[in-house]
Amino acid sequence: MKRIGIDVGGTFTDVVLIDDATGRVWSTKVPTTPRDRVVGALEGFRKILDVSQSHSGEIGFLGHGTTMATNMVVEGKGAPTALVTTRGFRDILELRRASRHDRADLYDLSFANPRPLVERRWRLEVTERLRFDGAVETPLDLGQVRDLAAQIAASDVEAVAVVFLHAHVNPAHERAAVEELRRLLPDRFVCASHEVNPEPMEYERASSTVINAMLGPVCGRYIRRLGGALEEHGFRGTLMFMQSNGGLAAPALVADRPLVLLESGPAGGVSAAIRTCERSEIPNAILGDMGGTTFDVSLIRDYRPEVRGKSLLHSYVVRSPTIDIDSVGAGGGSIAWIDAGGGLRIGPESAGADPGPACYGRGGTEPTVTDCNLVLGYVDAGSFLGGEFRLDEAAAHRAVEERLAKPLGLSVQDAAQAVRAIANALMAQAIRIMTVERGYDPREFSYICYGGAGPVHALDLAEAMGIGRVIIPPLPGLFSAFGMTVADQQYDYQASLERTLADLRDGAVAASFADLETLGTAEMRRAGLDPGAVRTVRRADCRYVGQPDVITVDLAEGPDDPRDAIGRAFEEAHLRLWNFTSPDKAIVIANVRIQLVAPTGWRGQAAPVAASAPAVAGRRRVRFAEGDADLDVFQRAAIPVGGRIQGPSVIEEPSTCIVLKASQTAVVDRNMNLVIELAA
Repeated sequence: MKRIGIDVGGTFTDVVLIDDATGRVWSTKVPTTPRDRVVGALEGFRKILDVSQSHSGEIGFLGHGTTMATNMVVEGKGAPTALVTTRGFRDILELRRASRHDRADLYDLSFANPRPLVERRWRLEVTERLRFDGAVETPLDLGQVRDLAAQIAASDVEAVAVVFLHAHVNPAHERAAVEELRRLLPDRFVCASHEVNPEPMEYERASSTVINAMLGPVCGRYIRRLGGALEEHGFRGTLMFMQSNGGLAAPALVADRPLVLLESGPAGGVSAAIRTCERSEIPNAILGDMGGTTFDVSLIRDYRPEVRGKSLLHSYVVRSPTIDIDSVGAGGGSIAWIDAGGGLRIGPESAGADPGPACYGRGGTEPTVTDCNLVLGYVDAGSFLGGEFRLDEAAAHRAVEERLAKPLGLSVQDAAQAVRAIANALMAQAIRIMTVERGYDPREFSYICYGGAGPVHALDLAEAMGIGRVIIPPLPGLFSAFGMTVADQQYDYQASLERTLADLRDGAVAASFADLETLGTAEMRRAGLDPGAVRTVRRADCRYVGQPDVITVDLAEGPDDPRDAIGRAFEEAHLRLWNFTSPDKAIVIANVRIQLVAPTGWRGQAAPVAASAPAVAGRRRVRFAEGDADLDVFQRAAIPVGGRIQGPSVIEEPSTCIVLKASQTAVVDRNMNLVIELAA
């Protein structure tokens, strides 16, 4: 079987094709088409078939990831949405969590709240009320629901989110309202909070459900259009979409719950990195993904990614199982600029795909990190993307000179070097936040870098953080697309408990896990998967009584009553994160979760060692902090397994390049990774 992975990013759409039988891999990049991303995805599909000399009927699987959902939320381009909620609670989306300051910077006096997710006139109230324990205080008035449906039917509202108080405990009212709304509004997207996020805390549940609703119509149309267009091109295989949790899911599930697409693109890279760690026996790794817009950092511990249940997106709360990824605006396309005080800044604005960095030759005039790397020789104008996309070196030089060098009174090279140093500092700080501030020593991790610009900065970052080993996997510039071909299917289920360990009756936790597994197993069978081949991961969200936020802990298969194991795991995690425990306080289990994993991704195979000395492919001048140097250039594809490249030198490949210093040596391991050991 042949597999294709497509990752629609902010600047480029990356495409990878793998032949399972031979292990051969082909790759290509095409510009992303922001006005209609289906166009760019189809162009990538056609191009990879040409590059690999394949035809669409040979493709048995296509994995797809996209930043579309995230962009819609940030840009406010979701579908017009109505919120149907318990009477008296229509303003919960604006009240938010004032005590918690859901904002990017607590001390920003100029902070402007983003607009409410739903206009107040479409925040509609229904008479009904449940008590905290799920008991009915006021029955649901279905007549009012029908009246609201008529009001919505006469409007341009495309989606409806139903969020009733305490529906996570008893979803009966929500189920009845949703059933009626779907019957009366068959052409609208309707979802309920107990389907999207069955957890306590009404604001977070409402925010997550409304975001899911506003994404529903647009993502649904995209999924249908992409599937239809692929079929028109002869594709008859299985189409899957990458979720935020790092696993693939069927189009129907993603269309019903598009919230799972919010970290779809970056999650693909993490999935690929997990395979790298498994094959190369690297239990702990820091992952750095430097693309066109952002630098994304995540962690792998014991071969598994860190996962979070809640995140902030443009100051909106989203609760959905997501790989824990922190981002800073330091991508290759991030714009360098001078602030009012004369200081040099980078991002968060990006040149994007259109017009892109100045060196793309599409009319861009703002200097970016990529332009500065080109000026310094870290990127080569002629070999970028394998020579298919020649960069305009003069335009990059002009942008840096006019926008940065002259105002700062520096040479063009010195201004570019300053931009590179600031970008490195921003990325190093992001790594510190992900590691040091969470109780981890980065020196105990390997650093796996990818993204088109990731390897260009990797060695500087590793030196700054004291990391001893850098691993550059194959296809680093298309690593997220590669992840779409090696990821497994993953499905998440959760249930709310909200009880202290002491108050739970014997067997209650185990029974909750069993109920979730029964639900998940039934859905696996409906999806055509063999439940016997599915691996189950159990987790619990815990906190001390009085604490607002939970810590999610993993649980191994064990005794029928896992309460003691949960308590120990929580206190270990609390000690690592906060450096203390509170033995006198009760531990609350807020939620139990399971993740069902169906191993469907390509696993690959190690190559035999056949070391030989690769030939020098050329020379390039590179500007280091201490001065210029003319370096030998090697093509990565020509370096065999076991081959060694001694610095100072440059290793090039179509999607990126690596500049080694004099003290550094790169070795190709049996999994085709470039491994660089740094001196302590």
